[in-house]
Amino acid sequence: MNESIANTSFTPARLAGAVIGSLALMAGNAHAMNGAQLGGYGIKNAGMGGASIALPLDASAAANNPAGMAFVPNSFAQNFLLFRGQSSVSLFGNPLEDNTNVLAPEGGFNWVISPTMTAGLTASGSGAGVDFGKPAVPAPGAENVKASQKVAEIVSSVTWKVQPNLAIGLGLNLMVQQVSTQGVVVQPVPGMFVPVPGHGTQTATGFGARIGVLWNASPEISLGATYKTKTNMSQLGDYANDVLAYSAGKIDIPSEYGIGLAWKATPTITVAADYLQIQYAGIKANQDPAGPGWKDQPVFRLGVAWDVNSIWTLRGGLSSNQAQIDSVRAAQNFMTPAINDKSYTAGASMKLDNKADISFSIELNPSVTLDGSGPSTGVSITSKTQVWRLGYQRAF
Repeated sequence: MNESIANTSFTPARLAGAVIGSLALMAGNAHAMNGAQLGGYGIKNAGMGGASIALPLDASAAANNPAGMAFVPNSFAQNFLLFRGQSSVSLFGNPLEDNTNVLAPEGGFNWVISPTMTAGLTASGSGAGVDFGKPAVPAPGAENVKASQKVAEIVSSVTWKVQPNLAIGLGLNLMVQQVSTQGVVVQPVPGMFVPVPGHGTQTATGFGARIGVLWNASPEISLGATYKTKTNMSQLGDYANDVLAYSAGKIDIPSEYGIGLAWKATPTITVAADYLQIQYAGIKANQDPAGPGWKDQPVFRLGVAWDVNSIWTLRGGLSSNQAQIDSVRAAQNFMTPAINDKSYTAGASMKLDNKADISFSIELNPSVTLDGSGPSTGVSITSKTQVWRLGYQRAF
């Protein structure tokens, strides 16, 4: 994204208004683990390492596989997440530190139109950024380094049950993106640093689509698959004149695809696993020779849920990804230190009655370091993150 040296009683209508009304807040408060994405979406699936493509658990399912909404009842989910991130950068001997705490909403609702059709709305977010509070280099006129890319995604979904155990889902994605950079410098000749003026926060929008299928092959086995198109975003104002000149001022949202498996191993234990491919390399901004150069990123997710009794369910999981940033591009990515490659998760739900429950989940991404090589020798990035969620789900 950034060149460096080189976001009681309910009716479906009220729920839709509440989700859409949180769009602006989400666009300003979202951060990342899998590149620019969170490790999981939906509080219950997030507690299972993010495994979700074949295991819809609440009205957030369309953020993972729109077909999953076919097996979700009339219901809504309202969650709040707290992202905590700590990163440090050694930039050619200049130490930079960032500590980020972000509170954001997520959730959705689902409406069962008929035994074979549903309609829903789901909100989620993603992004990355830092605020180091000091200049990257001691150059005259250099500003304190501060940068972010934040994306809010609203998925309007419909599903159709081809058979009672087989569903197809479609989703229309509305993306709202906010980007800001400050403190960018360029080096036109060795030893000379020139500040690039910031352009404040610029907003872009775009539309994309999701498609998915979910097959309950037996009472114990479910299989799912999903595809999300690339979203072509509008121009981010004057960033088209400098840091995003190569991509005409745009940072598109990557396509992705995934497959999933869920297995009810016993009446009380469910295991789920996903493979997800995020296609960052297909984004023009990542093809800039002087830009971040993110590669396609495969993600593996595994989770387990245990129904302890009629009230409590406990969850746990883990996920790993393959780094999308090469060590030779460390210098171009010090303002977006999205380098976390492993996460460990846990969560629980408590039923309040036969229609409502409350849930929590936690995701821990241990400290990881990327040491630059080649032209990025002398740059080192370290990052660790946590995501805490608390949510309420209710059928109606």
